[in-house]
Parts: sequence; C-alpha cells; structure tokens
Amino acid sequence: MRLRSLSVMLVAILAAGAGNLCLSKGMQLVGSLEVFTPSAVWAFFSAAVTNPWVIGGIALELANFLLWLAVLSWSQVSWALPLNALEYILVALAARLFLGEVVGPVRWVGIGLIAAGVVLLYASWEHPETDAA
Repeated sequence: MRLRSLSVMLVAILAAGAGNLCLSKGMQLVGSLEVFTPSAVWAFFSAAVTNPWVIGGIALELANFLLWLAVLSWSQVSWALPLNALEYILVALAARLFLGEVVGPVRWVGIGLIAAGVVLLYASWEHPETDAA
C-alpha cells in the first residue's frame, strides 16, 4: 500500500506542477489585471478562462485534486501534505527550464531545505508512531 500511496502522490504532484506552469504561461499571455472596473474584470477573467493554457492548467489541477482524494483515503494528512512540497522543487526546476524564470541562489537554498525536509518526512514513514497506509 505504501507504493500505491507514493505512486499516486507523485502523479498528483506532477499534475499540480504542470497545472501551475500552464496557468502561469496562460496568464502571462492574458496579461495583468490593472484596472478594477467591472468591465475590465469581466474582460480579464473572460480572456483567462478561454485561454487554452489556462484551460489545460485547470484540467491538470482538477486531476491533482481527484488524485489527492485517493491519497488521503490511504494516508495520514500529516504525512501526505508535507510530502506535497515536492511540487515546489519540481515547479522551480520546470519554471527555470520551460518559462525561463530566474531562480536566484537564496531561492535554491530554500528549495534545498524543502527537499531535505521531504527526505526526513519520507523516512518518518518507517517509524512506529507513523501509521501511513
């Protein structure tokens, strides 16, 4: 059951990361909301929800949510939710590679600390006080 939980969790994390990248790309194409008049807000959100990248991002986020429900049916949330931090690592790498974002040294150190925390969290699965499915 451990392998099932971890496998589905990793697929969910990939879907969430890819979904966030698609949403970011789509919103870069839509542009920023600068004026808060009703017509400007309507035009902004209309452009967003009809953008193919945003639609793809929403679909991937929905897949993540449905997979997350399965993970929570098998695992403790105190184990699963922190493991979800793997998405931060994935998204930083993918944003650098696919969106050309600059990720500075301090941010990489923070991401490294998150990675270390995920390793510790995964190791906690073996301890008797942790009853992950």
